[in-house]
Amino acid sequence: PLEGELTVHEYDLVGEASIGLTAGELVAMKTLLYGVMLTSGNDAAMTIARELGYLPGDSPQESVSRFVERVNATAYRLGLEDTHLRNPHGLDQRDHYSTASDVAAITMYALNNPVFRQMISTPYYADRGREFYNVNELLEGYPGLIGGKTGVTSRAGYSLMQVAERDGKTVIAVLLGSDRESWYADARNLLDLGFDELAANPDDETRPVIGMAGTLPLDVPEVDGSTSVGGNLRVDRISDHEAIIRPDSPLHTDDPESWRWLIAAVVMMGAAFALVLNFQAIMGIGALAIDRGSRIRYSLPALPSIPSPRRLLKPRPRRERRSHSRSMSHGFPFANAVSAGEAVSRERKDRAPMQQRTFQSEVAITPGRTRAEHAIHLATQGRYHRATDEFREALLREPELDLTRVPGFWRMQPMGYIAVAKAYAMNDRAGEARRLLTVVQLAFKQNDELVGLFGRAIKELVD
Repeated sequence: PLEGELTVHEYDLVGEASIGLTAGELVAMKTLLYGVMLTSGNDAAMTIARELGYLPGDSPQESVSRFVERVNATAYRLGLEDTHLRNPHGLDQRDHYSTASDVAAITMYALNNPVFRQMISTPYYADRGREFYNVNELLEGYPGLIGGKTGVTSRAGYSLMQVAERDGKTVIAVLLGSDRESWYADARNLLDLGFDELAANPDDETRPVIGMAGTLPLDVPEVDGSTSVGGNLRVDRISDHEAIIRPDSPLHTDDPESWRWLIAAVVMMGAAFALVLNFQAIMGIGALAIDRGSRIRYSLPALPSIPSPRRLLKPRPRRERRSHSRSMSHGFPFANAVSAGEAVSRERKDRAPMQQRTFQSEVAITPGRTRAEHAIHLATQGRYHRATDEFREALLREPELDLTRVPGFWRMQPMGYIAVAKAYAMNDRAGEARRLLTVVQLAFKQNDELVGLFGRAIKELVD
C-alpha cells in the first residue's frame, strides 16, 4: 500500500544520491517512491527493496538479493534477455547492465501503471516535512512530455529516459552513455524524430515496435498452504508465486564446531564475573595511574583529575586552592564565559590539547544559532519543509546570524541549500538567497542536474 510505512535500516544508507533517510525512522512507501523517481534516492530504493524482499530470518543483504532476483525474473518473463540487475539503485556494479531497447520496453510496461505515470510527471512533491524537486529539465520545456528519469554513473555516463505523447501517440526516447553537454539536446532530437516519423507515416506497419511478444507464462504450482511434501518437508504458501519450504522437524548435526559457541559463552561469563569481583581494585589502579601523571586525552575538555587520599588529607596552600577552583570552572566553558577566559593559568594553557582550547573558545550559544543548528539537523534528514521554517525563524530571531558558519552547514544535501534560500526569500532577503544559490551552483558545477536545479530555484525564488 502506498500509505504503508517502511522502516529504514542502516544497511539501506548506501551513499551517493539520497533523500536523507536515517536508520530506524518510518517512511511511507509513497514518499520513498517519489524520492526514487524525482531525485534518484538510493537510500529510498534500498529501503523498498529490503522491506519488500524480506522473509522471516533474512539478513538485510538476503532481503535485497531476493528482491533483485524477483526483478530479474520479471524482466526475463517479459522477454528482456539483455537486462540483468545486481542492485536496486543502479550504481555501477559488475554484471549489472541493460540496453536502451530494454529500458524503453520496461518504461512501456511501467506506463500501464497510473501511479508511475503520475510520479514521473510530478515537478514537486512534499510530504511529512520532506520535499522533492524533479531534476528532469525537459519536464516543463518539451510539448507533450509525460516525464522521464535521469541517471549518471561513471560507467554508464549521462543517461536519460523521456516519454512524450501527442495526438494519442507515445514516443519513448532512451540515451545511454551520453555527456553533460548533449544529453538533453539529444533526447529532444530523438523525440522530435519519433513524432516526425509518426506524422509522415501514421499507418506504417513495417516500423519496428518494441514489444514483449516473448512474454513467458507464469507457472504457478497447485500447492495449498502448510502442505507436507514427501513426508519430511513443509510448504507454507505466502502468495500465488511464493512459498517457504522448511523441514518438518529440526535437522540434527554432529558437527563438533557447534561446541565452540558453548565454550565461548562460558569464557565470556567467567570474564564478566571476574570484572564484577575486581571492579573496586580496577578503579583504584586507574585512580593511582591518573594521580601519578598518566595523560588521557579527550576531544572534549578534560575532567578534573582524581586526587589521591594523601592529597585530600593534606592542607593545601591558599594559592593552590584558588588555582584548582579556577580550573574547575574552566572545565565547563558555558557556565561563566567571562571568568573562564581569564581563569586559566599559563601552565595549564600550555598543557591543554589544541582540541580542548578550540572547544573552550566556542562562541556563545544564541536562540538564533540554536534554531539554525536544528534546521541543519532536519535538512540532513531530508525534512526540508520543516528545515525551511527553522531557518526562517533563526534569521528572524537573529538577522545578523551567518548561517554558513553554523556547524554542519556545508555538509547538507543539495536540497538543504534550497531550503536556506527559501528562508532568505521569505524574510525579504532575496539578494542573499541568490548569492547562496550561486555559490552552491558553482560548487556543483560538475553535475548538470544540480546546476539546473539551482538555476531553476534562483529563477523561482528570486526573479
